[in-house]
Amino acid sequence: MAYTTLVIVRAMEGMADNTVFTDAIVNEGIAYVTELIDIYTGTSWEAKAFDIDLNGSNSRAIRLFDPFTGRRILFPRSITACTVDTVDQAPFTDWALFPEGIVVSDDDTFTYTDPGNNVNITGTAGATTTAPEDIQLAARTLARQYALDTLSRVDDRAVMMTNDFGTIRLSQPGTKYPTGIPFIDAILNRRKHVGPAVA
Repeated sequence: MAYTTLVIVRAMEGMADNTVFTDAIVNEGIAYVTELIDIYTGTSWEAKAFDIDLNGSNSRAIRLFDPFTGRRILFPRSITACTVDTVDQAPFTDWALFPEGIVVSDDDTFTYTDPGNNVNITGTAGATTTAPEDIQLAARTLARQYALDTLSRVDDRAVMMTNDFGTIRLSQPGTKYPTGIPFIDAILNRRKHVGPAVA
């Protein structure tokens, strides 16, 4: 799922002509900004599915994370399947799911077995089930900007430009400002989640 749609982006100023901005470009922008928002804020803003293989923890608790990206999976909402050494651990009704991405089993242990990756967990996670309005605003604005940038003649690395109206200083994305659009960066920084540190 995405935080905006083709129809919504098309309704924005300058986006109606699908010969200039094809559906493929707009949909590519939507997919890009959805991932950018998830990565920068540290969580999904709708209940998205995950299916991961983890090392057992030799305890009743296990921390969820994406083994490919190393990012934590915060705000688990449901566990739909779990196996430890291929043994089904159902039912999951009494399992505790914590916002910081920890799952605690009611009585079973997530045992570790060589060579690892012996625990498979499938479920859904997300801070909310429907993206908040400010996240939707960020997504549609960024998707529009993504499409507009395909026609821009301003170099991606430009920090200022001079024209008949004077010198204009351009906002640039960076570590604390992922998009270079100040009000969108403010939204994403306000919604950013950082998982707890583990020593």
